[in-house]
Amino acid sequence: MTSSSSSKFARSIQGIVTVNDKGQIVIPAEARLAINLKSGDKLLVMTHPSRNGLVLIKPDGLEKFAKQILVQLNEAKDTFI
Repeated sequence: MTSSSSSKFARSIQGIVTVNDKGQIVIPAEARLAINLKSGDKLLVMTHPSRNGLVLIKPDGLEKFAKQILVQLNEAKDTFI
């Protein structure tokens, strides 16, 4: 891993949280600021493919990501097929 990619990864780590007896966590303030997460916002909770963690994402963020993937897929098809 290059130093720039490892520094990007390091910046994406916002802290470590503890799950309480009700299954709740507190999302660190730095992480909330990084994605502009406000009280009342919804997050989609997905199991990570490794089954060792969770992915939290705003539903509109996932929609934008999926649309970008579809655009890139169509561009690749046009280029290589």
